[in-house]
Amino acid sequence: MNEIKVIVHADDFGLTEKINQGIWRAHIDGILTSTSIMANGRAFEHAVCIARSTPTLDVGIHLTLIEEKALLNFEEIPTLLASNGNFYGHAFGFVWKYLLGQVNLEEVRKELETQIKKVLDAGISPSHLDSHQHLHMLPGILSIVVELGQKYGIPAIRFPRETGVFRKIKNVPFTRFTQAIILNLFCEMGKRKIKRRTDFFAGFLFGGNLNKENLLCILQYANHNGTYEIMCHPGLDDQSTQYGHWGYHWSDELNALLDKEVSDFLRDKSIRLISYRQLC
Repeated sequence: MNEIKVIVHADDFGLTEKINQGIWRAHIDGILTSTSIMANGRAFEHAVCIARSTPTLDVGIHLTLIEEKALLNFEEIPTLLASNGNFYGHAFGFVWKYLLGQVNLEEVRKELETQIKKVLDAGISPSHLDSHQHLHMLPGILSIVVELGQKYGIPAIRFPRETGVFRKIKNVPFTRFTQAIILNLFCEMGKRKIKRRTDFFAGFLFGGNLNKENLLCILQYANHNGTYEIMCHPGLDDQSTQYGHWGYHWSDELNALLDKEVSDFLRDKSIRLISYRQLC
């Protein structure tokens, strides 16, 4: 029987305890079905404890090549790190270095495999792979991610091509549209490499601002039979966060995922919530 199936997925599990707690509540009390853990997140162990105690929460791996501290040291992956030993601070800088041929892909392979092994060693069986700022869609890196997924039995990979609501939404900054167009180009180049993925994706254009109004906007246009992923970033209020420069509204996103009007909309539209574990 044809039906609309939706994965409601939270990024950045393991980044901070406030984000971890928001993800847990969005799953227990709201519509969140899936998340992905950052092996190099500052609150990784806290996230692992939540995952172990919440078996209904689907967990993938949020592969990370920017902003955070690498698992390997500078001598092992020098082209990926700034002088302070951390990854470079922004996706644009990484992509520029990649396009100039200044990123060693064997170093990328070693770091990403180390991240995957850390998650597996923590006792988590990941359902899928995605990445911070979608850098896994860069062609050379996507090939590595596909190979690592096959090696470690993780067949599903996020395909973040957002097209369904492109011409229907408002109040999205021009830079976001530009970034989405570039991301969609990379997705088009790599779509044949990803065998297990959702049919549709949404959430990039509203990244960090998927409040109730914007979430309902996305759901309104989920009107084709198939599987959807809606990416979100819930969390608890955190006045001391070091990620304030992102401009994200974590608590607004959490409230949207808990909202009764949203859950009623899903029921009335006969949308079935699934996780990456159920993706065939």
